[in-house]
Amino acid sequence: ASSGDPTFVRFPRPLLPDAPLDFSFSGLKTAVLHHLKRQPDLDAYLAEHRADVCASFQAAVVEVLVTKLIRAAKAQRVGQIVLAGGVASNRGLRSALTAAAERAGLRLTIPRPEFCTDNAAMIAMSGRLKLAAGRRDGLELEAVPNWPLPRFEPAE
Repeated sequence: ASSGDPTFVRFPRPLLPDAPLDFSFSGLKTAVLHHLKRQPDLDAYLAEHRADVCASFQAAVVEVLVTKLIRAAKAQRVGQIVLAGGVASNRGLRSALTAAAERAGLRLTIPRPEFCTDNAAMIAMSGRLKLAAGRRDGLELEAVPNWPLPRFEPAE
């Protein structure tokens, strides 16, 4: 995406008016799929425009993430926001959020990229807590993306 043209394709921005802080990127993903299916020679199209399609997709996602984060910060009347986790490694998001936070008068904290990792540590901690609580599951366990995490009480 970093070498592509973010204006090459104007993908939809999924801003849900009745749920102003919720996220749903299914329509955006479907728009990308339909855009690609409309190409008569997909291999040739992607050979020439892969970076442009990626940049256009990223632009749509970043715009929604930044818009909703700034909206949430204003709604909650907070003066500082933090961008962390694996997504915080994305240079496009870091740049757009830095500019938007400045315009909104918000302090923004973003860890250095080497500290912006995915959820592996969180998942490992969740597993440790479940194991300590006597929970064991076999390999037939199905993935549950919104499985609640146990409450963590730090030792005193």
